[in-house]
Amino acid sequence: MTGPAAARRRLAATALVALAVTGAGCAAEHPDSPRPTAVEKPTISDGVQVFQLVGMSNMRFSAGTLEAKPGKIRVDFSVEDGGASHNFDIPKLPGTRTGIVGAGGSQSVTFTVTEPGDYPVICTLHPNMSAVLRVS
Repeated sequence: MTGPAAARRRLAATALVALAVTGAGCAAEHPDSPRPTAVEKPTISDGVQVFQLVGMSNMRFSAGTLEAKPGKIRVDFSVEDGGASHNFDIPKLPGTRTGIVGAGGSQSVTFTVTEPGDYPVICTLHPNMSAVLRVS
């Protein structure tokens, strides 16, 4: 088979194989990254609860649970050198999303939580990255 139609089919088949190989490589490198078990307790600075949270190269946060009390909270979010870009977001709490932070970078976000509860924390770029802000 020759001609433009055959060339398009070969190109489409090649593209599909490339996509499949790329996707398989990503899945094998970071299978469903479970939430880390580390619990982070804040330091207090001028009445603000401060957490240090790291986006790791293994597609996890450095802590699985951030334990806080109701009140003002600051998260100092950084990303490991040599790792992928990440961000920090608590979808149930407006104003908590950082921008995209590249390897070796950092951003801080400050917000107030008035209601006790568990608030899911995510990286919007990597859906399997999760933690929880536990306010009690």
